[in-house]
Amino acid sequence: MNAETLATLIPTAIGFALSPAALIQLILVLLSRRRVVNSIAFVGSLLVLTALALFLGGLGATAAGESSAGPGMVGGIVFAVLGALLIVVGVRNWRNRADTSEPAVMATIANMGPGAVAFLTLGATFVNPKNLPLLISAGATVAGTANPWLVGVGFLLLGTAPYWLAMLYSLFGGEKAAATLERWRSWLVARNRLIMGVICIVLGLLLLLKGIAAIL
Repeated sequence: MNAETLATLIPTAIGFALSPAALIQLILVLLSRRRVVNSIAFVGSLLVLTALALFLGGLGATAAGESSAGPGMVGGIVFAVLGALLIVVGVRNWRNRADTSEPAVMATIANMGPGAVAFLTLGATFVNPKNLPLLISAGATVAGTANPWLVGVGFLLLGTAPYWLAMLYSLFGGEKAAATLERWRSWLVARNRLIMGVICIVLGLLLLLKGIAAIL
């Protein structure tokens, strides 16, 4: 795996990992009445859906005829479009960065069961306008490496690290963990749109430049 591939995958994994809305949901799950089973359901579902999105991105790259030599014309167009989409989402969030309100759905998470909690992870993967482009582009990049399965697992573990680490911290950290998680939740709620805006714009520019380079 060359330096260019790492330079694409690592920021993408970090960008996916730093998803304020999904992290807020996870923290609320960890503070819910059925936190053990709910947190396992949430993190397990997130791992499965993230892997599926990467797999679909890899299938698309294979169908477009990409190889380890890098993305072709079709792949470049896909990266450019995804990058432009992320920039639009980022600008929209940046313009609303002063809004520190918490979405209404967050208040209902405390009473959810494991099935409903697992369903929430769709919003962090296939429904999220930031994360889906990131996962599709990452899957396309992973498919072009010499060891796609190994690289894919590495990306999956890095991209979901805040979630499974927070789950372990909650399950084994006792009352101190609960207080810390509540502080994190408050901090993320207040800066949700600001963080989303910065991440989307930066990663969008990276994907756009990669796409343009492949096209040219």
